[in-house]
Amino acid sequence: MSNWMEHKKPEPAQLALISLLAAWTLAWKGASLWHAAKDDSKPWFAVLLLSNTMGLLDALYIFRVSRTRRLAVEDARRDDDYPQQTHSIED
Repeated sequence: MSNWMEHKKPEPAQLALISLLAAWTLAWKGASLWHAAKDDSKPWFAVLLLSNTMGLLDALYIFRVSRTRRLAVEDARRDDDYPQQTHSIED
């Protein structure tokens, strides 16, 4: 009878891939949770904390939903200190 608990040791490439995916997910998860907390969005914080989508939902939240990022981009566009073209290029 075969022992169903026996398994092969993972290959180094498999371990590297798993480590890379874990680091990728952790980075996106940390950033999205930070944005959700800063936005005081408890429902999004809970969803992001409990979901595991390899960073896809996290990136969606950061780039499309997050109020703090959206406001920062709008402020940068309206900022008077934003570098303006002050001269024209002449031939």
